[in-house]
Amino acid sequence: MLTVDRFEEDKAVIFDDDRQMIIGRDKLSPFVKEGDVIIISDSGVYIPDNAGTERIRKDNLGLLQKLLNK
Repeated sequence: MLTVDRFEEDKAVIFDDDRQMIIGRDKLSPFVKEGDVIIISDSGVYIPDNAGTERIRKDNLGLLQKLLNK
């Protein structure tokens, strides 16, 4: 799963499960935001995976709630 960590000028820092990649922002859809899960489209552009992003956000919220309730 590819996740956008942050943008630095004209680059995006992307985390895969076990590595970090840096790609040009020109390879990303203009709709991609920090924190988004992304997939590569048939045209070779990285686009948001809205379902994947929502799933990760819900998982993270659940973990945060568990931590706060301890």
